[in-house]
Amino acid sequence: MLRQYLKSKTACVKSDHIQVVYHLFFNNTHYSIECYKDGFQHKEPMNYSLVEDFTDDEGEADDFLNRLVKGKVLPVHIKDVVEDCF
Repeated sequence: MLRQYLKSKTACVKSDHIQVVYHLFFNNTHYSIECYKDGFQHKEPMNYSLVEDFTDDEGEADDFLNRLVKGKVLPVHIKDVVEDCF
């Protein structure tokens, strides 16, 4: 199923032969972020994370996405990083 969002931004980074995908999207007045290891089972918490409605500010959301990409944060750590930042 293809989802549609008002705004969406995706970034990918390769680390240790693993491609990590960060998908930031705006839906229902807030930004959410999805992060997963490409090619791995998304049912595993080590491979997939979704944090919904963490901010309503576009600038904060973009800055956060850039920090995740720069730090090569893995899916298992996304929720902790969101809690620390917001």
